[in-house]
Amino acid sequence: MRNSFQLAALLALLLALAACSGKVRHDFGGGGSDAEVLILRDSPAVELSIWEGAIVFDLREYDQWAQGHVQGARHSSLEDLDRGRGLPQDREAPLLFMGEGPMDTRPEQAADIALKRGHSNVQIFPGGWRMWVDAHNTRE
Repeated sequence: MRNSFQLAALLALLLALAACSGKVRHDFGGGGSDAEVLILRDSPAVELSIWEGAIVFDLREYDQWAQGHVQGARHSSLEDLDRGRGLPQDREAPLLFMGEGPMDTRPEQAADIALKRGHSNVQIFPGGWRMWVDAHNTRE
């Protein structure tokens, strides 16, 4: 009985992720490449991605990150990523980039950098820290 409940819950999460995310732009990585970036539309989609092993990169300023961030998120800057610092050697590892909120373009820029460096499993969360806090009403 418990296993069927867990299976049903997992299936519901997967369906929610499918409904709340989508593929975007095929021109990431420059040169008209076929690379795709998955856009996560809400906090449950981010939670599922983290549960599945995504490495979260918080691109906000250090003082903002220090005041609160998604548990386990790495603080990184675009400059560090552009120099290859902080990105895993495993180019198939799931990478999730987030910034301050919907007007913050750093996640898209970071996704472009990761794709140019050969990473193939790239995701962004445009809602960023603001949407995360609104959904969880807590800072970790």
